[in-house]
Amino acid sequence: MAMRPAQVKDVMDIMEDWAPAWTAESWDRVGLACGHPGGQARRVMVALELSDHLLATALKQGQQMLLLHHPPIFKPLTDLRSDRLHANRLIQAAAADLAIFAAHTNLDSAPGGVNDALAARLGLTELKPLVPAGADGLAKLTTFVPADHAEAVAQALFAAGAGRIGAYRECAFESPGQGSFLAPEDGRPFLGRPGRRERVAEIRLETVAPLARAERVLAALAAAHPYEQPAADLYPLRNPPAGFGLGRVGRLARPEPGAAFAARAARELGSAAPAMAGLLPEMVARVAVVSGAGGEMLGEAAAAGAQVLVTGEARHHAAQEALDLGICLLTLGHFETENVMVGPWAERLASALTRAGLDAQVTPCIESARPWRAVAVGKED
Repeated sequence: MAMRPAQVKDVMDIMEDWAPAWTAESWDRVGLACGHPGGQARRVMVALELSDHLLATALKQGQQMLLLHHPPIFKPLTDLRSDRLHANRLIQAAAADLAIFAAHTNLDSAPGGVNDALAARLGLTELKPLVPAGADGLAKLTTFVPADHAEAVAQALFAAGAGRIGAYRECAFESPGQGSFLAPEDGRPFLGRPGRRERVAEIRLETVAPLARAERVLAALAAAHPYEQPAADLYPLRNPPAGFGLGRVGRLARPEPGAAFAARAARELGSAAPAMAGLLPEMVARVAVVSGAGGEMLGEAAAAGAQVLVTGEARHHAAQEALDLGICLLTLGHFETENVMVGPWAERLASALTRAGLDAQVTPCIESARPWRAVAVGKED
């Protein structure tokens, strides 16, 4: 298969397919923050967050696109002054035509995303989302189409983003029936004649679509449907997308002594300042993980039967809550619980680009310099 040079929009499409933007938390800022969708993306770098070191490395290597977990623009910018470091990084990137894309809580939530990578590093199996995501993000689309046009309409809907259920694509249901209509005298009906009531054989076509893509999906329906005015129903669903959600809960392949598990987890992630609160069980079998800041999910972890919640950081009040709930809260660093994703992210993206026939080199930039470091406590000389 001939390979074509990847563009920014190609990478965006792959990421949207894996970690849809509509599954991000409402407060989040994900997607393309800098650059043009039509720009070149033959050299792509994946990293945790934008720093002076990362930017200098990317520019020196001639990278054309950066994929970050932490959005480079989170609070609204009030200016683009080059004497302000956060703005100057973006100015430099824009001047070099370096595209910057962020996948944050949507990548936390996605199957195979940050929380799955964290759980895998700690040896957890039988994983389930701790808090299902996007319960208000899906819609059911129903339309009616002549049988010989049903496949073309379905394919148009799938291309616009409809038909995804978990890891499955192009999901739809078809049932035959009879439709009726009365076309106006000046109408140009695809079937039947103007001014007459008609009955025609049709297929009832049903699928699902993200509400965030509703406008795009309905436009695709109108363009592909043979009728002048196709009938369609679009209504929101309360069920969350299968497999998506914040955090994970699972089991260790073999139960471990509590102290041994806590020490192993800290070593595995290279935690600079591991800490714990609550009740550390004598033996640990069931564990929940939440990358980044997950102390607010203690209740969900306890309800899921977890004996330990591993996360990056938590507020002070979470320590007492852990004790009250009879669960151990183990904090190993925000950076440490998210940096585990950079390598797997780069590998998955590179594979997806190759399968799509796109020529691109994907490089992981796994930071070794942590933003927080331990204080050496000792006697002063």
